[in-house]
This record gives sequence, structure tokens and C-alpha cells, in this order.
Amino acid sequence: MSSGEVTSSSSTVRVRTGLGVMLFGREIRGDQADRIIPPLLLFCFLTAAACGVVSAEEGEYVPVWSLGAHGPVSSVAVTHDGSTIVAAADTSVYLLDQQGNVLWRRPVGSYVNDVAISPEGSRIGVAADKLYLYTREGDLLWTVKTGYIYRSVDLSANGAYVATGCDNGAVFIFDRNKKQLWDYDMGTDSYDLAISENGRRIAIGCDNQGVYLLNSRQGESWSYGTGKLVKGIDLTPDGRFVAAGSVDRCLYLSTGEGEHLWKYPMDYAVSATALTNEANRIFAASGKTVHVLDRTGAVVQKIGLAGFAESVAVTPDGSFLVVGGGDGDRSIRLFTNDPDLVEAWNPPEAALDETELPENAAVDLTAPPVSENSSTEMEAEASAGAQDLPITARLFGWVENIISLLFKPQEDFLA
Repeated sequence: MSSGEVTSSSSTVRVRTGLGVMLFGREIRGDQADRIIPPLLLFCFLTAAACGVVSAEEGEYVPVWSLGAHGPVSSVAVTHDGSTIVAAADTSVYLLDQQGNVLWRRPVGSYVNDVAISPEGSRIGVAADKLYLYTREGDLLWTVKTGYIYRSVDLSANGAYVATGCDNGAVFIFDRNKKQLWDYDMGTDSYDLAISENGRRIAIGCDNQGVYLLNSRQGESWSYGTGKLVKGIDLTPDGRFVAAGSVDRCLYLSTGEGEHLWKYPMDYAVSATALTNEANRIFAASGKTVHVLDRTGAVVQKIGLAGFAESVAVTPDGSFLVVGGGDGDRSIRLFTNDPDLVEAWNPPEAALDETELPENAAVDLTAPPVSENSSTEMEAEASAGAQDLPITARLFGWVENIISLLFKPQEDFLA
């Protein structure tokens, strides 16, 4: 098995209370340890030798532009054609075009947990102390307040369905006219949520360590446990694939029918995920890195940031990737995997400073100073961000990650 190529295994390691070896909090019996530990150590050293800086290749993501924010960018979303981007920083919501121009800013008066935009861009949803729905022009259509905090929101095509999760365990579906169509009691806080383009499937990551798929007409379809809180969830537009990122430092890929395809270990908790059509590319924000994998679980690229990667969104065809930076970075970044497009655009970074932003947007969103070699600096930052861990920490992480691969998702998970 080469580095990054991870598939589900049908083998199971039984954890018992008898005499055995304790490995990172898990007990493995002596006879199992004799068989498992030497190959694991050898594999870990081979993995360490194989790991290195990912070189730029055709089809990898390159930076287009970057905008600084005065707070962590908790959530980003992008239309299917990549023409419009919505982002949340602290208590404000921003709408940007593909060139990085701020179209409008709306303060909502409380911390914004999540934002969403309908696939074609006509509606924008905001999850905060209230649930908000805006038009693309920035007009507020309606709000809903229940006394609970809204943690997540997502929209189906044309904003026909608005799905949201609250910190009281409730999941709601509204229509675009504010009529409540459906609600479901998860029995636990939901931290992230995604809805399919037709509005029939909803994937949810929860505080009780569970990943759930709901059918909007039938209720729960399936669930499994990850061992820790699940913060990052995404669905392909057709609902055929589900990506889940957990505080257990693993990225999971499943089919919409509940078949586990693989899990991939990270060095840090996974805070956000994103998927392209057919799960051809899977993105995971973990630590200071955005990991890009293909459908087999092989690593395609690692994009490093100056600070923590907080949020990610991608167009279904994979042409545009939006990344929101947290503490230490605090930026909104656009990437593309089409070098010809970058060359054709040749977007002047300095123009971001020169552009007159709307008066209400200039307060919280600023463009960082740009040097003549800004593109080169951004690429260097992207390749270096994941390389600042001490070697001892990397070795420890590699060993623990390999151990984690011996344990399948908890298919018998009970909510």
C-alpha cells in the first residue's frame, strides 16, 4: 500500500480487557501485538520516507486571489459555476464575485456559524442566533428565531428547500417562503449539514460522534459512528457520495446508500469537507492544511496556509476551490486547477487594494499588501504550511494514524 492509498478493510481487531499491549489508549492482546506491531513500525518508517513536499503538477490547485478578514472565516460557499462566493467572518456575511470584488456585506449581530448559497446563486442562507434568507442582491427575505442557536444551513436548487440544524438537536426544512415543511429530532447537537440538489437527502454530522443520512420524506436512512464529534459534512449534488470529517482526525467517504468506502487519517481534527461530482476530488480542512484526495483515497495535493484552515467549498466540476482561513490566517482564498484560466485572467492582485469597496463592506474585509512576487509567495506558502511540524510530532502522528486504520467506522453505532 502506497502512502495515501487507503481502502476499507474487512478485518477486525477485537479490544479486550485481558493482558495485552496498550497502543494510544487501545489495548491489543499479546498475540495480536506480536503480529501487528512489527509490520506497523516498518510501514510507518516507509511512510515517513515516502512523505515529502507535494510538487506542483498539472491539474493541481493554484492560487488566484486572497482577501484578508478581521476574524476567522468560519464558513464559505460557492455557486456551481463558481461565479459567486459567500463567506462568513465573525458576525458578518460577505458576497463576492469570482474576481474577489465584495458585492455586499451584511452584519447579523451575532457570530455566524454557517453560510450557504443555492447552486445557481439566487438565495443565500445564514445560520446564527437566527436563520436568515437573503436574495443575491442582499435583500433580507425572512428570518426565523426559535430560542436556539442555528449551527448549520444548506440550500437546494433555486433555494426551494432550506435545511438547518440547531443546537437543541432539531433539524428543520423550510421552503423559500418560510413555510416549515419538516422537522426531525436528532437527539443531539448537529454541527454541520448538507442537502442534495433536489432536496431529498440530508447528511448531518453530530456531537454524539455520529454521521447520519436523512431522507426528507422518510427520516433516517443510515448512520455510523466515528468515535468523536463530527464537524465537516458534504454531499455530492446528486447525493450519491457523503464526506465526513471528524475530531478523531479522520476523513470518511461513503456512498449515499451507506457503504463505507474508506477513511483517511490526518494529523489534526477535520473541520470542514467538500466534494466534487462523483467524488472525483475530496477536500478536507485539517490543521493548517487543505488535503485534496481522489475517490480511491490517494492524496493528490496538500495546500498549506499560514494559519488554520477553517472552511472549504468547491464547484461540482472542481474548477474552483474556496478556502476560509481561521486564526493565524483569516483570509478568503480562491484557487483553480486550470492554469490556462489563471493565465487568461492574469488577475492583478494590487487591484484588490485599489478597488473601491461598498462602504459597509470596507469595515471588516481588507486586502493584504501584495508584492510584485505575490503569486510566487502564495504558492510557496501553500507548499510550506504543512511542513512546520516537529519531526517527533510527525512520527507520533504517523504511528497513531496507522493504528487508527485498523478500526473500521462503527457500523453498529447506536444514537
